[in-house]
Parts: sequence; structure tokens; C-alpha cells
Amino acid sequence: MSEAYGFADDALERYARMVRRSLGVPTALVTLVEDDRQVFPGAIGLPSPYQQSRQTPLSHSFCQYVVKDEQPLVVTDARLDDRLADNLAIPDLGVVAYAGWPIVDHTGRTVGSLCAIDSQPHEWRADELDALADIAAACSTELSERGQREAAQNALRVSEELGERSRVLLAIGDRLAASHTLAEIAAGIDEVTRLELGCSHTGLWLRTAELEGRSSRTDAGETIRAVSYSGQDRAGMDDHQTVETAGRSPLGDCLAEARARYLVDRGDLRRRYPDLADDGTPAGSARAYLPLEHTGDAYGALALSWPVPRRFTLAERRTLAALASATAQAVKTALLLQDRVHVAETLQRAMLTDLPSVPGLELDARYRPAAERDQVGGDWYDAVHLPTGETSLVIGDVGGHDIGAAASMGQLRSTLRTLDWAEARTPAETIRRLDYATADLGTRSVASVLFVRAAPSGDGWSLTWTSAGHPPAVLVSPEGCATLLGGTDGNDLLVGIAPETRRRDHRLDVEPGSTLVLYTDGLVERRGEPLTTGFDRLCGAARRHHGRELSSFLDALIGELVSDEHEDDVAVLAVRFAG
Repeated sequence: MSEAYGFADDALERYARMVRRSLGVPTALVTLVEDDRQVFPGAIGLPSPYQQSRQTPLSHSFCQYVVKDEQPLVVTDARLDDRLADNLAIPDLGVVAYAGWPIVDHTGRTVGSLCAIDSQPHEWRADELDALADIAAACSTELSERGQREAAQNALRVSEELGERSRVLLAIGDRLAASHTLAEIAAGIDEVTRLELGCSHTGLWLRTAELEGRSSRTDAGETIRAVSYSGQDRAGMDDHQTVETAGRSPLGDCLAEARARYLVDRGDLRRRYPDLADDGTPAGSARAYLPLEHTGDAYGALALSWPVPRRFTLAERRTLAALASATAQAVKTALLLQDRVHVAETLQRAMLTDLPSVPGLELDARYRPAAERDQVGGDWYDAVHLPTGETSLVIGDVGGHDIGAAASMGQLRSTLRTLDWAEARTPAETIRRLDYATADLGTRSVASVLFVRAAPSGDGWSLTWTSAGHPPAVLVSPEGCATLLGGTDGNDLLVGIAPETRRRDHRLDVEPGSTLVLYTDGLVERRGEPLTTGFDRLCGAARRHHGRELSSFLDALIGELVSDEHEDDVAVLAVRFAG
């Protein structure tokens, strides 16, 4: 609280005057003690220049001992006190006799002292000390009320910031969930940022290599192209504005460093990038350049501008980062779907993207499309390492084997990622929110989803999961005992049927060295046989191969259980828990 002071405070000055009148001393102070100084928001009778500066270093402080001991300090003659005799407050401030009483803030923490000071030895009477204690209690009440008001204001501000962020995320989620092409995504971003954030212009930029379907690129001579700017769609790829990334520019730096750039106005732009040509925007225009990232790689950028200068607060930067994250997911999905001829190959490559690196977890995955099909399906897996230290593991399967199933899969995966990242909810609550979102956004799809959240717990790991009609995961102990996670009766209703359905969380602690296998039904289903037979076959294979390295273990499972003529897509995500 003391950081707010260092100057006179009328209310606290009043308490100092009360002390001087009541005790008849020449000097009275309301002191707040910091790590390296003390400040006097209430001060009567200090010598110059301390009366004007309202602060001293702790070398001049008796009050620091009141705070440290959380007890009153009463001294008749400090020159005779072993702890105080060398304190510079004696020669510089004229402190000889001192009586200080603790003052506390709204948390009950001792933050300073209300003190009476005399330049002569003073035998403090009991009635004087009683009066000092009463005034200190009133001063503490004043500080507590201020602290409570400040805490309430901070809570309200945080609530408002979260409300704004949620509003923006819901609005962009609504638009992006229904957007399948880059042009639709760009138009949705333009609409939402204008309405919700007051932007005057928006631009969606992607590396040329991404737009042309090339997965490899070099930085030398690389270009980026504007998919749209200010909501104006381009007629074709050849008409897109193209910019070289060589040389310094906000867009180039944003992409090269995968880090946002915030510019207060055009003057700020000119100071940071003096070699840039004038882009003709108003001098007051503020700008934000936000990287679009996938597995740590910035493949594009979202450029936003405002018509007036703007200093971006931390809350605003967090909102914009969440907007960029949602946009990145939607754009990546659109890139996967833009070319129907190559969509199966692109989807498979997307499913094989690098999994996150998580301390204590080893992750690996496989995706095998159906043997003979020129269309794509809706199987997917995902793993997200959250800021909380937990890791979300997802396996899902959208009904259907066509481009619609793939599009629905992309929408569900993107929406689920956004919900998981933006909201601290249990798996069951997150899937329930996903179900309502798909209903409200008109996503006509039915999907099974198994959502597992892994968290470090003591020497092992704790799992919390929910299943929306999905086959149970297999948990393999370090000794090779393979069991179905939760058995076969832990399923709730599929996503996309009845959002109001009750969903349950299940919990289990797992020991180090265990392996968890999540999979889609293509791994266990066979025409004409009960599903339980497939579960038994999977558990048997897991037992036989559990001693292998995780990558080899997955290859052995796929090799044993998936034939060259398999009729369905197969996605498998495996996690091994270290000690």
C-alpha cells in the first residue's frame, strides 16, 4: 500500500495532528514502511527537508522495528537504547523520545506506525499511550477501508476484463465455427474486431508457402500475402498483396520472432521502423501485429489498427492473444480444407504434427486413413499443455466419411481447443460447453470424444476424464497389466445429440511407468463381431508389447491390429507417465 504514498494525504495528516494535540509532542507521524525506505503520508513537525520530501531511508527509521516486531515501541531516550543509539534519525530528525504504535491494512498485515516524537527525553504516561493506541486503531480502520475498496475495485476490473475477453472469444468462436474458407475467416475477424474492439482496419497475412501448400520454406527471399485487408476479399491468389519479409518491418518481425508487436501511433511506427514507406493511415493510428502460430511456428499474422492512439494494457494484450489463438486454429483448419484433391494427404499430415513437449510425459501418436477411400473422415487426436501445468489429451471421431466430416472435425477440434485454453473447467464441463456450442452455432455433426486431463500428483499422475460415447482408453501398468479406463460403463451421450445431457468426470491416480492409449473405433471394430472382442484383442496386444519404447509400442499395436484392408480411419494417441 505504501507505494501509493510519498506525499501528503489529508486524511492521514489528520491522525498526525490528533497525536500531536493529544500527547503535546512537537512531531507526529503516520509512517508506512517499505523494503528500502519509509514514507510519511501524515507528518507534522519534521525538520526540513524531510517535511517536504515525506520519506527517509531505513537508516533513519525507528518505525521499521514496529513493523518487524508487530509490537509498539516506546523509548524514553533513544540515545541510551542499544538498538537505536546509532540510528541516523537521532541527529538528522531530532528523534530522542519515541512512542510508535502498529497500524495494519485490510489483510491484518502491519504496514507502518503511528508515532509521537519528542526532541527531549520523555517519560510516556499511560494515558498518553492509551490515546496513541486509540488513534492508531482509527488510522488502521482508515487504511483497511481503503484497502477493501481498492480490492473490490480490482476485482471488478478483473471481472470486467474477463467479461470482455469472454465476449470477444464467444463472438469470434461463433463466426469462426461457421467459417470454412480463408475469405470467410477474414470477413468474420473484420466484423468481430470492428464491433467488439473498435478496430478501423484488419488484415490477415499468411506466408506464401502456406498458401501454396508447401510445408518447407526458407527465410531468404520469403514473402507473405494478404488474404484480405479491411474486410475486402480478393478475387484470387494472384491478386493478393505480397510483401517481402527481408528487412525490418512489424509484419516481418512478428513472423520471425513469433511475438506480437504493439505500436501506440504512427509516430511510434516511424521511430521503430524509420525505413518503412508511409502507408497513408492517419497519424493517430494504433496497431497490433499478432502472430498466428501452429506448434510454435508463426505461419501468418493478424494485423489490426485503431483510428486513435492506444496504449495496450495487459488485459487488452491477453484478449488479443486469445483472439489470435482462435484465429490461428481456424485458419489452419481452412488451409487443410482449401484443396479437396489433396485434403486427405493434408489432413493426415496435420494429424501427425508434433505433439507438445511436457516434462514427465512422453507422447506419441499415429494416424492411418482407411485403406481405399478418396474422401476423408473425422478422426482426430490432440494434446494441449496448459498454463496450469496440466495436459489435455483428446481423441475424437466425427460421424461420416466425407469432406463434411472433416470440416466438422476441424470445427470441433478448434472449438474444443479454444474452450479448453480459455476456461478453467473440468473435462465434463468443457465437453458440455462444447456440446452447447455446436448446438448454438448450428454445427450439424455427431461425434464421440474422450477428453483426459493429466496432472502431476505426488510421485505419480492424476487423471480426470469424461467420455462422450467414445471407446474407453487402455491403461497399461508398468508390469504389463492392461485394463480399460473406467471399464465399459463410463460413457455419456455423444456430442451433438442433447446438450443438456448429464456428463460425468472420472478420476484415477496412475503410477509412474504406466502407459495410456487413446484410440478411435477403427482400431478395435470388426464387422460381424462384438465390440468386446476388439477390446480384448487390444488389451492383449498392449500386454504383449508393453515393454517396448513408446514409438515401437505404437507401431507394434498398429501392425498387429490394423490390416492393410482396414475399412475405417484409425487415430491413436499414447502417453507414458514418467516418475
